[in-house]
Amino acid sequence: MSHSDGIKSLQRGIIKFGDALAAVAYAHGIEYAALVKAFPEIKQNERWENSNVPGQDYTVEDQLQFIRDNKTRTPLRILEIGAGRGEVIHFCRALGLDVVAIEPGADAVSVIENTQKHLFGDTPLPPYVLHNDSIHNLDIDYSEFDTILMVESIEHILAEHFDPQWERIASDFAGYFIVVNWKAYHPIAVGQFAGPHIHCRLVNDALYDSYASIGQTLVRDRSHLCIQL
Repeated sequence: MSHSDGIKSLQRGIIKFGDALAAVAYAHGIEYAALVKAFPEIKQNERWENSNVPGQDYTVEDQLQFIRDNKTRTPLRILEIGAGRGEVIHFCRALGLDVVAIEPGADAVSVIENTQKHLFGDTPLPPYVLHNDSIHNLDIDYSEFDTILMVESIEHILAEHFDPQWERIASDFAGYFIVVNWKAYHPIAVGQFAGPHIHCRLVNDALYDSYASIGQTLVRDRSHLCIQL
């Protein structure tokens, strides 16, 4: 965990600007341009993780307030597929949202609990549901959600495991389907940026085209995709 992507953001008490915060922004109907205007440092470096100068850092409350001040949509129930450390889970809980997450990591429960402490200390947050299993082992009723988030996760799920779920999403789900990674990470080949057992699926425009073909495209910018089904 000490060398994983975005760990400095978590250690400094924020979520990643260029993908995690962007995903939550899209879920609330906020454009990336508004994110750049509020946090101009990310215009040149989407992976910017706060200043090293004391007193010049943004806080998670700044990020939360950005969502509150700019939102044009409020998700009713969010499903996050591939929750990782849990930053998005807790950020959405702090916004008062109903969150269900899927994360198969063996130590997911303890890692996600630790993330809450990094971001919000002992502040009580609304409850959430965690499915600590792989998506292909679960029977998810996608009609219960109006927002699905995949933040740095689609490339970690084998096509044969996710594609049947996508067919069910396309059939049963109505709402915002959002996939994000760092914009510079597009396309992602199998084994690119991480070993083939980690980045195990090709993510490219053809894949995004297949998703976008069944809905209305709201955001399409390299690795950032938001469609309304």
